[in-house]
Amino acid sequence: MNKRLSLLLASTGLLLALSIGAACGGSSSSTTTPTAPATQASAATTAPTATPKASTAATSPAASATVLTSSNATLGKTILVNSAGFTLYTFANDTAGTSACTGTCATVWPPLPPGNGTPTGGVGVTGTLATITRSDGTKQVTYNGKPLYTFQSDGSAGQATGNGVNSFSAATP
Repeated sequence: MNKRLSLLLASTGLLLALSIGAACGGSSSSTTTPTAPATQASAATTAPTATPKASTAATSPAASATVLTSSNATLGKTILVNSAGFTLYTFANDTAGTSACTGTCATVWPPLPPGNGTPTGGVGVTGTLATITRSDGTKQVTYNGKPLYTFQSDGSAGQATGNGVNSFSAATP
């Protein structure tokens, strides 16, 4: 019985990985809209201050996007996170100012929306934050020209389960 359960779980994991891989292809065109360089916050902490509710809430465009830094012990480095502490990712198939993650890919890897204002950066976010217009007409935050995403499988702040999956990497300052 344990052998059957193990085989079932392994098969399910393989199917999930294959479906995510198939979802992350394609191409699109988009337009870059530069904004001012990231704003430095006065606090010396690198930990995000908001409490996340769920990864979908973490990408809600209600307020303007804030990109922060956070030390990730699992990865052993400082990474970029959104205001709720969820890891931000870049996609190797993107080109400067253009997102190649559309359709199902964008469902699995939700683009970071700019919200109602100019994206801002916290302490340690020294690169340029800007926005692009995606092929579907929505806006997405970029860091040094690279579109930023969250990962639907990151269930809580501090997780970086998408690092190294299908050409996505945790974004670094």
